[in-house]
Amino acid sequence: MNNEQTKLLIGTIFLEEYVQKGKITQCLPADAQITLDKVRAQADEVWSVAAEKLEVISLDYEGYTVNMTFQMDGTYLFDSVDVWADAGAEIEKESENETENGNVVGRGTGTGAKLSKVDTLKTIESFLQFASNVGMQLEWFEMGDERVCLLPSAVTLHYLKQQNNWKLVKIAGAYRSVEDVRSSLHGIADAIN
Repeated sequence: MNNEQTKLLIGTIFLEEYVQKGKITQCLPADAQITLDKVRAQADEVWSVAAEKLEVISLDYEGYTVNMTFQMDGTYLFDSVDVWADAGAEIEKESENETENGNVVGRGTGTGAKLSKVDTLKTIESFLQFASNVGMQLEWFEMGDERVCLLPSAVTLHYLKQQNNWKLVKIAGAYRSVEDVRSSLHGIADAIN
């Protein structure tokens, strides 16, 4: 895989698959190598945090941005997705073979209905339907005007109240254990509420 293919490959990942698996790298084919140099070459934005020796690479897609955090030595740490529009890139999703044992596995072949890359997750109601369909256990945390959902994968979904609806604004990929994330969220929620 060359540098030009890296951003395109990451853009093929279904966000439903990402929230179940926990990391962008776990959603890619086994032979795909994501390196700091490859994603930097395709970056829409690069942030360096010299004091912490970190580099954050942002890849923009229609309706969302994938942020990948590396140590400056190239070690991959974690990722997140910022959802910044009501509708993401339209994709075609094949109705057959989309999931296997509750995990999204299909990439579609152009024969299915069009939907947004973020449709399934963009509201709490649509996400609850998806979670119910795949049998996912959820833990919710109230933090003022934000609702945060912790998933078994240690991913968190962050919803803000916008015009009487809860809209997805961020997906934080797995970085720590579920127990550590849960403890942190309890602490934040207790401090806010």
